[in-house]
Amino acid sequence: MTATLTLQDLFKFILYLLGIGALTYLIVFMKNINGIVSELRSLIKMNKKEIDTIIKELSETTKNVSVISEDSKELIKSVSPDAKELVSNINSISEKLDVTSEKIYHVVGQVNESVNSTANTIKNINDYIDLIVEIVEIIKNTIKKYKS
Repeated sequence: MTATLTLQDLFKFILYLLGIGALTYLIVFMKNINGIVSELRSLIKMNKKEIDTIIKELSETTKNVSVISEDSKELIKSVSPDAKELVSNINSISEKLDVTSEKIYHVVGQVNESVNSTANTIKNINDYIDLIVEIVEIIKNTIKKYKS
């Protein structure tokens, strides 16, 4: 038995196989969707009271949010001038601190110069005392030589 298979027949066969595969995939997909829908339906039935309560309270919650928004806007408007004054006071204090720190910096510089000058003077006095002690030693040694 011999059968002749044309290219057109081969393509038709491949198309039929692809159609059967796509149809099988579609059936499995629809079965999964049906399972998900049935789970959603049972979940909604179990929580029907809670869902109804949420829907009923939604308008009240929206009103509360609106009231809170209006109250916060009024609060911001009432606090805004105080905040501007507070920022102004902070800027003023900051400027005064800058001026004060500059003055302290200059005073510290002057104190530093004075301490350095005093240290140099004490060093010079120490040198003079060392010279006087040496002179006294020389005089003492000279006197001892004359007495001996």
